[in-house]
Amino acid sequence: MKLAVILALATLALCCSPASAGICLNFLNVIKTLFTDTLSNYEAAIEFFVPDADIKDAMIQLKSLVDTLPSNTTENILKFMGIVLKSPTCA
Repeated sequence: MKLAVILALATLALCCSPASAGICLNFLNVIKTLFTDTLSNYEAAIEFFVPDADIKDAMIQLKSLVDTLPSNTTENILKFMGIVLKSPTCA
């Protein structure tokens, strides 16, 4: 669970970075499918970025860990991301 929370917070930091011109919608799709979709849909989402085999394996391991989280934890992580993305800091 700690890994998923760390990933969520790191993602938010990247998305809200003043250096970013905007949020890459394909990256948001990867995050969304990580928390809410099937493994096959998640793999399709990460393929957009053409990861090498080691990275793809790591991402699949991450999905496996996220899938073990209780549903209320996943929902709360997604709610938090929504709050942050809509905050004045990220607007």
